[in-house]
Order: sequence, then structure tokens, then C-alpha cells
Amino acid sequence: MERRKTRLFVSALTIAALTGCATTPNMHYSGAMPQANVTHKNVALVTKVTSGSFVKNDCLLEATHKCREHTFSIKALTTNYDRLLASALKQAGAMPQTETAPPAAGWVIETDMAPLPPHKHEAIVHYDLGKSMGMALIPVVGLFTPRYYQMDLNVVDAITIYHDGKAVWHDRVPVHLTKNISKSKFAFNGGVNSSAAYKVYRVAQTSAVSQTMEGFGQVASSVN
Repeated sequence: MERRKTRLFVSALTIAALTGCATTPNMHYSGAMPQANVTHKNVALVTKVTSGSFVKNDCLLEATHKCREHTFSIKALTTNYDRLLASALKQAGAMPQTETAPPAAGWVIETDMAPLPPHKHEAIVHYDLGKSMGMALIPVVGLFTPRYYQMDLNVVDAITIYHDGKAVWHDRVPVHLTKNISKSKFAFNGGVNSSAAYKVYRVAQTSAVSQTMEGFGQVASSVN
């Protein structure tokens, strides 16, 4: 009976863990807002990655140095930045819409991402094999022993705001943050795919979004 309860307990946790893998990362914005009234303004968001190096590996075990490096994909970088910026605009009362290219009319916020020199990657997560194995030797939590990682975010966001096809505001925002994160082995989605990694990305990119919101307020008041 006890063994059956244990199997049921583990199965329930497995389902919960796998369900967590599909959860959309939290990109709720908390920061500066436009000082001008931007309510009901339609804003097109165009975000792209202009350069950078992306690690692609199909390693099952993180035993070699190459297999211990993971980067955010271009999609992860741009999609989650759009979600963070959209969260800020919605809170200000604006109506953001993601686009692949800048429309000729209306408001557009275009963001070009590139690595912060001399770095090659916008966002990279290193698996700390030594610490993870060392902690796993401590007979405390078994499968729940965390994996340990270090995340480095090194991005330059080149942001341009357009109104009716004309550039009305521009800024380059360097974003750097190094953070140690951990994730339960049992959750199956550690490192670059963990909620902890997305939180680091959200916290770091909030500075760029805050400056964008302040800039948007400035130019919106001059156009009104």
C-alpha cells in the first residue's frame, strides 16, 4: 500500500512538473509609465535580433563544457520582450500589436537587439556541473536536489519610436545582469527553460522598457 501511495505521489508530481513546462513565462511589467496620456493609442511592436551567437546542442548529458551552455533562442528573446513591452503599454492604456515590419502610419516601437560587446550571446545559461553533483551527494532530497546554473544577460537594445513613418525618439540601452539560479531536477525544464531564467530576463529588460515608456510619453505629448 505504501509503495502504491509513493507511485501515485510521484506520478502526480510528474504531471504537475510537465504542466509547468507549458506555462507561459511571467512577463508582467513593473516600472516607469508615460507621463503623457497615451490611452487608446495603437502601437505596433517590431522586435528583432540583429546579431549574436546561438548555441545549438542535442546533448542528453551535461558532462562536457559544450553541453553545459544553453542560449535563449531568437524567438525567446523577441517574444518575451514583446510581451513585457506590451504589458507596460496596456497598463498605460495603449493598445499594442506585434508586427513583423513597421507599418507606414501610426505609432511604432522598433527594438533591435545585439550582444553587449565583447560578449557573443545575448542570453546564455551555464550549467554548474560541479556544484550540482556535489549537492546531489548530500542524501537529503533525492530527485529534488536542485540543478545549479549561472545566467548571463548581455544585450544592447537599440530602440526607435516612429510616428507616421518618421523617427521621433531613439535610444540605445545596454542591459547586463549575471544571476545564479537553480531548478529542481524533478521539474525536467531547468536552465534556460526555467521560470527562474525568464525572471532574470524580465528583470534585466525592465530597464529598457522603462526608458522606452518614458520616451514614448515625451514624444506622445509633443504630437498631441
